[in-house]
Amino acid sequence: MYEVLDNFLLTGTWHTRHPSDERRFYEVLDQIVWQDEFNADRMAEYMRRKLNLLYGDNESPFAMAVAHYQTSAWAVRDFLKYSKTVSMKSEHNSWGR
Repeated sequence: MYEVLDNFLLTGTWHTRHPSDERRFYEVLDQIVWQDEFNADRMAEYMRRKLNLLYGDNESPFAMAVAHYQTSAWAVRDFLKYSKTVSMKSEHNSWGR
């Protein structure tokens, strides 16, 4: 599921948090956040593996960007889960009902 992030991570500026990169991230996130098995921690682990980040690296620009997107993904997931405005996509998962 997290493979949809691969092209995003290949973009040279993905870690800069430029508005264009943020938009690209949310477009990719929209493809996976609705799935029951989505987990932002596992998404971040996937990103760290793809980037070959060393264990304990929490301060490099890439590691900090992964942490930012992990937090953002949890916020989106929680918003979708608890929002009173239910999108049609939520009909296709168990947590959005």
